Amino acid sequence: MFRKLMAPALAASLVLAACDNGPTDVTANDTDDYALVMFGEAGTALEGTMGNPPPAGGHFDGRTGWARLPDSLALTQTQIDAINALRAAFRTEHQAQLDSLRNIFAAARTARLAGATREEVRAILEQGRAIAQALRPDVVELREAIRAVLTEAQRAWIDSHRPRRFPRPIAPGRP
Repeated sequence: MFRKLMAPALAASLVLAACDNGPTDVTANDTDDYALVMFGEAGTALEGTMGNPPPAGGHFDGRTGWARLPDSLALTQTQIDAINALRAAFRTEHQAQLDSLRNIFAAARTARLAGATREEVRAILEQGRAIAQALRPDVVELREAIRAVLTEAQRAWIDSHRPRRFPRPIAPGRP
């Protein structure tokens, strides 16, 4: 009798757990998203500004920080165009800095894939600290400009579904 009651209860628990729509934890792949490592949550604004994803897959330009909106809150074409225009203008204005960071991020990913220690990868990323510190106010401004394009409902949904924590940024004035 006990087994007959527990089997459906266990199955229901598994189904409910699989349907969790709450915030997610940061995974190992998120910590490879070096824009998030450098800029924290503001790094999500850089999605797509550093060109195509690396050939080995994954991203390092803030793509893993955005929760994807459900269909009921999907971006309109006008919003997509406005966000793309903001990112394109940012890319044009900061191309040299973004290219330098992309090269540093690529070197860090290559080292990590070759078996470098966490400290060795961090040392590579530290080479971009000055660039990131100079770029940070503009990245934060870009993030806020993108958020201004979103509706209140879209912002609320994104805020409620963002990762529980982002990697601690190494860019802002830390030693």
